Amino acid sequence: MSPELNNTALAEPVGCLCPDPRAWRLEDLPCTLETEDESRSFLIRQGGRRTVGPNEAIFAGGPTESRCFRVLEGVVRLVTFFPDGARQIVRFAFPGAYFGLTHAERFLTAEAVSPVVLLEFDAGKLQRLGECNPLLGRQLANVLRASASEALDHVGLLGRKDARKRLALFLRFLHQNIGLGDIVTVPMSRSDIADFVGLKIETVSRAFGYLRRRHLIEDVGRGVLRLDLAGLDLLIDGEG
Repeated sequence: MSPELNNTALAEPVGCLCPDPRAWRLEDLPCTLETEDESRSFLIRQGGRRTVGPNEAIFAGGPTESRCFRVLEGVVRLVTFFPDGARQIVRFAFPGAYFGLTHAERFLTAEAVSPVVLLEFDAGKLQRLGECNPLLGRQLANVLRASASEALDHVGLLGRKDARKRLALFLRFLHQNIGLGDIVTVPMSRSDIADFVGLKIETVSRAFGYLRRRHLIEDVGRGVLRLDLAGLDLLIDGEG
């Protein structure tokens, strides 16, 4: 190999943040990514594709868990279990969302709500890839900020005293993630909803009945609802 070619191979690519350009290898470092499409294609190549059936475990969580995931299709629940056997659903991850990026989330149990298709990554490697490329680093930082904001919204939901408002907030949250027009599919069970909003199943069922009687929701198919979005907002804000 000529000196010129050798120097070219070792040259630091534009935008690369790698401390040592000799560690750069095009096949596994995103040094040259400049657009969202390039970043998306790169991550798809890096991730291991995995399919999981409804209610199957994705990981059990713990100090040795080192994986993180991106949801391509379906919905995932992240759960913590209490010594008495009770559970709290901490988060639902929808298509496009990552989970397991943080150490705390890797202590939770991740389960498929519906059939899911995932990209699986080594969390440490994904962090290093983000450190190598500014675009990818910003994308991962945005994911973490969105996750923190979602967690605060969940705390706000749990702070509502009225069960009907908790359910209205949940349906609004679900619509924001997977709604289309005024229609939303509800892939999770009543038990899942109850364990996310911090209520008993019977209380959730009564709240659904109230929303139906007020015509704030309408069944249009199995697990599919039409929402009166303005009416739900009025209820949430205390005017309904």
